[in-house]
Amino acid sequence: MPKLLSVKVRAAARWVYAGLTRIYSFVRHFPYAVLISLFALAVSIYSTRYSVFGMKAAQRAYLTYEITVTNAQTVLDSIAKDKDFFMYFQLKVTNMGNTPAQFVNPQLRPVPDPDRPPVMMSFTATPFDLGPKESQSLPGQILFAHRNHVRQIPGFSTGFTGQIEYKDVFGDSGKRTVCYQLVFESSLNSGFCGSIIQQWGISDKGVRGNP
Repeated sequence: MPKLLSVKVRAAARWVYAGLTRIYSFVRHFPYAVLISLFALAVSIYSTRYSVFGMKAAQRAYLTYEITVTNAQTVLDSIAKDKDFFMYFQLKVTNMGNTPAQFVNPQLRPVPDPDRPPVMMSFTATPFDLGPKESQSLPGQILFAHRNHVRQIPGFSTGFTGQIEYKDVFGDSGKRTVCYQLVFESSLNSGFCGSIIQQWGISDKGVRGNP
């Protein structure tokens, strides 16, 4: 048995050696100019691919957003008087890129306050296009009603989560995450978005706004 195994090992070694010899002979007689051309072609393909990627990154659309409460004083007065109220807001979307953004579709969700959950929201955005450095403002309103009594002092905190979807001129889909917090009390300095974006205050001397 050991002798038969040794014969098989020697036969396999001869077969491998013969195969390597044929490969070496082929490469030896293969024109080096062709090898150099194939290598240059491969380098050119990868260089072109990364150049296109870099061009897209520099030229594609980049969206930013800003949310502003347009009736902050009314909200503060209603909180101080323990009344239900509509909060009017405006979403401003800006294309900071160098090419148009197409089919821009903002989707917002209000964050409920512990005492005043959102009862009704009016915000309808039909998909639109934005050229380079262009902006578009979209109005909306939310009705907040005092349903709970978690706080022992006047206060109100809300915000928006969601996303802004769009397509760029290269046919790629993009998405900008929305996280925006609005606080109408001075006792908070952080929240679900990491930091306070807009803050107003209520003092014992009356209502004051600090946007």
